Amino acid sequence: MMSDPSALFTIDPRYCIDTNVIVSFLHEDDEEPYRRDAFADQWDRIEQMINSGEIVAPRRVELELVKWEKEIPSMKGWLAKRGGMFVDMTTEQLVVAKRIVNDFPAYGSSDNYIADLEVMSLASTRALAVVTNERVRPTMSLDTPKIPEVCGKYGIECLSVSGFLAREMPKRAS
Repeated sequence: MMSDPSALFTIDPRYCIDTNVIVSFLHEDDEEPYRRDAFADQWDRIEQMINSGEIVAPRRVELELVKWEKEIPSMKGWLAKRGGMFVDMTTEQLVVAKRIVNDFPAYGSSDNYIADLEVMSLASTRALAVVTNERVRPTMSLDTPKIPEVCGKYGIECLSVSGFLAREMPKRAS
């Protein structure tokens, strides 16, 4: 298994994507804010950036996405074609993850937080911007921290999906 799929690409990674963004695009449910069928151009741009190596994710995100295969029929095929976007954990990332867990113990107490922890540690060690659907809350909770809150504390750039799309989608002429 290749430990650094980005070595295959000529463009360096710029973004680390959270599970919830991919689920939001692939899950064709009225509750999802960025369904592929409604945001085809935006999804195509994300796909281009994944294929070029500009968007990566930790291996744990891949494991989380596998859990969605029953609910999202296209997930299995999508994952089969995008194995190169998933990056294995490094020692450097473990150091960052330990620092985050020391400040936010919830990340070490639940499997639900492991992928988030890996997203942030990958972004931190490679100077990537995180893309997530999570939002900052008025009051941060150590029991239920959110990615944007933790990223803010550690100086990791964090974008909402709309912020990411505003940055990366071609501008229309007025």
